[in-house]
Amino acid sequence: MNRPPVSYHNQPVPPFTPYDVAKASLDHLGDQWAGATPGPWATTGHLRAWDKTPFTIGANPTGELFVRNDRLGDALPMPVRPTDGLDTVARAVAEIVGHLY
Repeated sequence: MNRPPVSYHNQPVPPFTPYDVAKASLDHLGDQWAGATPGPWATTGHLRAWDKTPFTIGANPTGELFVRNDRLGDALPMPVRPTDGLDTVARAVAEIVGHLY
């Protein structure tokens, strides 16, 4: 069954912020990771790896979430949807971080 594309303005809004995702991802990254910190208005979440490498979790203008290694400047989109739960999104962060070193 083909469904028509959903407009940008009609996308579902998740009940959590990128900062919430950063906090939840600590459960999947291990105890060597520093705590999560929020960006302005919790529009981004920030993590610091065991070697002090900073990472940012944020959203592109299109609404797609990304994880960026701030030391290298490399970023990858997260393969999640706005309807995915917080734990699913947090697990995706833990998976992507390994590809950004």
